[in-house]
Amino acid sequence: MSNSNSWHVLKFGGTSVSSRDNWNTIAAIIKRKRAKGIRVFVVHSAVSTVSNRLESLIGLADGGDYRPSYQQLITLHQELLVEMGLPETLLDQQYAYLKRLLDGIHLLGEVSDRVRALIMSQGELWSTRIGQAYLQTQLDESVNRLDARDFLKANESYDVDYLCANCDYSPDGSLIRTVEESSVVITQGFIASTSEDETVLLGRGGSDTSAAYFAAKLEAERLEIWTDVPGIFTANPNQVNNARLLKELNYDEAQEMASAGAKVLHPRAIRPAQATKIPVYIRSTIDPDIEGTIINDVENRWGMVKAITAKEHITLISMESQGMWQQAGFLADIFSIFKQHQVSVDLVSTSETNITVSLDSLTQVVSEKQIKNLAKDLSKMCRVNIMHDCSAVSIVGKNVRAILHKIAPAFSIFETYKVYLLSQAASDLNLTFVIDDEHSNKVITALHELLITNNPNSEILGPTAKELKQVEQTDTGSRWWQDKQQEITQCLKDRDSAYIYHLDSVKQNIQNLQSISAIERIFFAVKSNNNPDVLKVAYESDIGFETVSSGEVDHILNLFPSIDKSRIFFTPNFAARHEYEAILEKGIRLTLDSTYPIRQWPEIFRGKDVFLRVDPNIGKGHHENVRTAGATSKFGIPIYELEDLQPVIEEYDINVVGLHAHAGSGILTNEHWAEHARLLAETAALFSGVKYLNLGGGFGIKERAQQSELTMSQIDKSLQKVKSEYPQYELWIEPGRYISANTGVLVSKVTQVKQKQNYYYVGLSTGMNSLMRPALYGSYHNIVNLSRLEQTKEHLATVVGPICESTDKLGVEIPFPETLEGDLVLIENAGAYGHVMSTQYNMRKPAEEVCI
Repeated sequence: MSNSNSWHVLKFGGTSVSSRDNWNTIAAIIKRKRAKGIRVFVVHSAVSTVSNRLESLIGLADGGDYRPSYQQLITLHQELLVEMGLPETLLDQQYAYLKRLLDGIHLLGEVSDRVRALIMSQGELWSTRIGQAYLQTQLDESVNRLDARDFLKANESYDVDYLCANCDYSPDGSLIRTVEESSVVITQGFIASTSEDETVLLGRGGSDTSAAYFAAKLEAERLEIWTDVPGIFTANPNQVNNARLLKELNYDEAQEMASAGAKVLHPRAIRPAQATKIPVYIRSTIDPDIEGTIINDVENRWGMVKAITAKEHITLISMESQGMWQQAGFLADIFSIFKQHQVSVDLVSTSETNITVSLDSLTQVVSEKQIKNLAKDLSKMCRVNIMHDCSAVSIVGKNVRAILHKIAPAFSIFETYKVYLLSQAASDLNLTFVIDDEHSNKVITALHELLITNNPNSEILGPTAKELKQVEQTDTGSRWWQDKQQEITQCLKDRDSAYIYHLDSVKQNIQNLQSISAIERIFFAVKSNNNPDVLKVAYESDIGFETVSSGEVDHILNLFPSIDKSRIFFTPNFAARHEYEAILEKGIRLTLDSTYPIRQWPEIFRGKDVFLRVDPNIGKGHHENVRTAGATSKFGIPIYELEDLQPVIEEYDINVVGLHAHAGSGILTNEHWAEHARLLAETAALFSGVKYLNLGGGFGIKERAQQSELTMSQIDKSLQKVKSEYPQYELWIEPGRYISANTGVLVSKVTQVKQKQNYYYVGLSTGMNSLMRPALYGSYHNIVNLSRLEQTKEHLATVVGPICESTDKLGVEIPFPETLEGDLVLIENAGAYGHVMSTQYNMRKPAEEVCI
């Protein structure tokens, strides 16, 4: 038998206990733990909707016919009993007891808080009877059901709060002895009792608190909150599509997030766990294999925005009086009135003549009658203005004050929204803005986009809700550079920095693309990597080359003099007339991405074959500088201008043989290129000679652990469908970074390490002079200390180069080990748009290229 510290306390919410399927999941969770010798203490809520139904029944019994609603409540439980194969008479006595309580209210025409608490407790008492009975049929051992009221005792004062009590949670020898011989225990959340054994409630959402109380009393090994979401997110996933799972929080951050409106965990559940240092795990009964969020005492010394939360439908009370100026005790007098009316305050903002507060909506329900009476008494001292339908939007994170310079741009979001109250917590954990409810969603989304979505730190922030729902990709094993670590180290023996390319990986990526049977031609983007050895692999793989300058065309012709000119595709942007003329003279395929050349120099295109680059109007990509469509992008011809070109095209006998489109970079949506194919096919009806549709590129690569890779078979399937509708066209692609990005790494030696307040800087021999993408695009590259791969990552490092620019940052807030001068730092996915964009700024030579 395990000792008492081996208990795992598991809390399940109302949704989790509302169906047989969910109870089967609960049983499976318990079985896995029992197989490891872990003892399980289950705390759970009433069946979903039951607490609301009971509350409604109290009102009906007080002033009307409650019997239809009472019968609906019975039917709900009877249907669940039938579904779970349990005796239909299991709850008959409980039904009758509730009926007597409701009849008493109906006869008296009034209800006390004591009776209200007794009625509201029935949901949990019923559901645990169902839970015990069902688990007994699923487990090979007995399930001990406890009445929570025997062990959770309210902290009492002269006035018992029957509806929102607090309980002592110190280790409880009596409880430990009671369950000493048990391996599986089940009990109720939400309910407790007084020393006189009167039932009290722990407030709505109190089951989390009950579980935390029991975990502390048992000195449990861990507390697990099982709910219908897989953890705590950086924002509500239902409001913000790209909200990300938070893998780990410390107790203070979790407390602040729960208090600021994150609904996954009740704020009162944190303190008992924190006081006893019991880790709290947030898990999902819908997706039980997802690790979720862990809350513990992890030290977080870094300033970082963790979440954007909101408490909606809150009430503000503004109190204004010239009489408060320098009047001692005015605030005390004001707040004594709030105490008198039993109204708790959340946020407070004061000035010389005004006090504005928000009412605490998480732990209390304040009636309109209470507010009216409160305002009446307050008005004797000041002018009172009540503002309903407000939202408190909070930026939450440890050391918020230390990162004010980072979140400063967020203030511009409020330019068009009225802010009623601004509060920065003394705990240095949040910055809160109170605004109108109607603007809440827009503000939350904008703040999240600005402060979290573009944060490159994938180690601390987990996947989005959408990514969690996607089928996980099979891990293909170690990365090529891990297998070639010794060779890489040897390459840096006599160099401070180097780009290292793995040619076999280049070949493999091309073969992946060639598996898309719907595509007739693939063009390697020469601008992404013009290394001769890399280009040779592309040449020998029989793919084409996309070029954007006459210099790139000449480079290909010099490397491969006998190349078929149809394998070279020229896609210039705002190039000079002579460049077009030179390309046409060489017989190379040409695309026009503006109407200007055709309108101004139509004679040079007479009798020539050309492509037109169509602007698909919607740009895509992780950063505005990689989005190549829409009015703010300089690329492409708007679709509405194409028809206007037809007269000059006919007059000069210009042959439009193809259409071309490109929306941006880093796209990981398999259906994207089919969208372009269909758009171009529909547009091609304007030109009778079109044979080819170039769908552009932007093929993304997996850069973060939680991302899903592109699936070539899915891309092919979506393109084959379009091809069956438009069989007259050849489909081409120019996949951009995909071919070479993950085949190259930039490796550089550490020159210096510096700790500066909360920032840990790791300096390298090279920086933005070698790799421009982070400074130019805000792009993410995974960065590791190659010399210390297995060591604990105890810092959040900002990795920088030696260039005299503030933007010379290759990575920000990267989990990193203690690093020393001379260590090798490796930057992943640097094989595309790396060396080709390098400069000799500051007269520093960029890293040279090495192929292995």
